[in-house]
Amino acid sequence: MQELEKTYRTLRDWMMEHPKEVLESRFELQERLHKKRFFYGDSTMPTTMMPLFLKPSSLERIRRAAMVLDGVIDKVVRLYFEDERVRSSFPLHFEIPRAWFQADPGYEKPTMLNRLDVLFDGENLKFIEFNTDNPGGKGWVDVLEDLFINHPLYKDFIDFSDQAPQGILAREFEAIMGAMEAFGAPKPRIALVAFDGSGGRGDEEIVRDYFIERGVEANLLDPRDFELRSGGLYSNGVRFHGVIRCMTSRYFLRYPREMRDFITAVTEKRACMVNSFRAQLGSEKSILSFLSNPLNHDYFSDEEIQVIRDHIPWTRKFDETVTLSPEGEEISIKAYMLNNRERLVLKPSSGAGGEGVLVGKACDPVEWMETIEDNAGSSRWIVQEYAEIPRIELPVIKKGEVVLEEKFLNLSPYVFGGRYAGILGRVSSRSVINVSAGGGLIPVFPLKEQNNEGRAPRNGRKAKLDTDKTETNAKKGD
Repeated sequence: MQELEKTYRTLRDWMMEHPKEVLESRFELQERLHKKRFFYGDSTMPTTMMPLFLKPSSLERIRRAAMVLDGVIDKVVRLYFEDERVRSSFPLHFEIPRAWFQADPGYEKPTMLNRLDVLFDGENLKFIEFNTDNPGGKGWVDVLEDLFINHPLYKDFIDFSDQAPQGILAREFEAIMGAMEAFGAPKPRIALVAFDGSGGRGDEEIVRDYFIERGVEANLLDPRDFELRSGGLYSNGVRFHGVIRCMTSRYFLRYPREMRDFITAVTEKRACMVNSFRAQLGSEKSILSFLSNPLNHDYFSDEEIQVIRDHIPWTRKFDETVTLSPEGEEISIKAYMLNNRERLVLKPSSGAGGEGVLVGKACDPVEWMETIEDNAGSSRWIVQEYAEIPRIELPVIKKGEVVLEEKFLNLSPYVFGGRYAGILGRVSSRSVINVSAGGGLIPVFPLKEQNNEGRAPRNGRKAKLDTDKTETNAKKGD
C-alpha cells in the first residue's frame, strides 16, 4: 500500500533497530490483553505488533461506501418479501426454515448489526462479502484499540482531529437498545446466546461487560437453557426480554428438541432477537450477484448504482447459465469459469470462515475443474471476479528475534443500526483471511498527515504502555 510506505518504513526501521524495547513492549501488551479476556477459544487472540494507519480520506471513503451498501442490503431484504423477481434471485437453499426467516423481528431495520468485508490497497476498494448474520469481533476491536491508542510508539501517528473518538461497542449498544425500544420491551434483561465452548466467547464476554457497566443486566447463555412459560422466555427462573445472537443461523438447527422453546419465543415475538433470522439473507453471497448485475439496477438510486459499480466485484451464481461478463459480453457461465481460472474466485453462497473458498490463482486446476463440474447449474455456489489481496510487511517475533514477514490484509467496516461504527482489520499468512482459520487482528487508525514524511516516533525509546490512559474508549465516529 503506497500511501503507507514512508510511515511503515520509519516504524519498521526503529523496531528492527531496538528489538529489546520492542520485545518488552510486546510482552506487556500481551499480558494486558490476557487480563482483558482477549481470547479466541482458550488462547489469546493473535494480534500484530503495530497498527495499520490509513489516511483520513481513505477511511472516509470506506465509511461512505459502507453506509450506502448498508442501505442497499436492507432494501434488497425488504424487497425479498414484496417482489417476486427479487425473491426468485435468492432461492432459500440455506438450511433454516422459511418460517424463521419470515418471522417479524419486531423492529423495522432488517439487518441491525452488519460487518462488510473489504479489500483496499490504497486505491482500489472492493466489498467482497457481507456479514449480516453474526458479525463478530466487536469487543476485541475496542479492547485492542484502547491499548494501542496511547502506546508511545504509535500515538503520535494517530489523528482524531476531524471527529471525536467513538467506540464500536457504544454503537452496538445504541443499536440494540434502539431495537429493544422499537420492539416495545421494558428495560430489558439481555442474553448473549451461543453454545457453550464456542470460540468467540471472549468477544462476547467483553460485550456483556459493556452492557452491565451501563446498567443493563446481561448474561452469556446457551440457547438450550431457555424455556417458554408465562408468555415469556426464561432461563433459571429469570425472564429475558432481549437476545443478542452470537452464532450463525444454521447452528440453531442443532438440538431441535432442546431449543424448541427458544425458537418459538424469538419467532413469535416473545423476546427481541438481534440480529433476527431474516438478516441471514444479507450474508448470502448470491446478493452480490444480484447487485453486480446491471439488469437489476432499476431497483436502486443513482448514488447506490455508482457505489455498486465502483465497489462490488462482478459476481454470478453458477445457475446463471448465460450472463454478461465483467466486460459486458454475453457468455456461458460454465465455459467462462473453466477458461478464466486465474481471474476468478469460487465460493459457497452460504459459506463462512473461508469455508470452501477457491482462489483461482492459488488453486490446483483439477480441483477447480471438479468443483465447477460437481456444482454446475447450482444456486449454492457463486463465482466472483478476483480482487488482488493487499499485502503488508509487518514485524513479528521469530525465535526471540524481531523479523519482517509479509501478511495478507483485509478490512471490515461495521455499520450498526444504520450508523458507521468503526473498522476491524485482519491479517494472515494465507490468502483466505479469517480468524477461525489462523488469522489475527490489526488495529486501524487515521494517520496524521505530517507523519507521511517518515518522521521517527517521538517517544520511540519509551515503548512501554501508558497504563494510566489505556482505558480510553477510542474509535472512529460516524
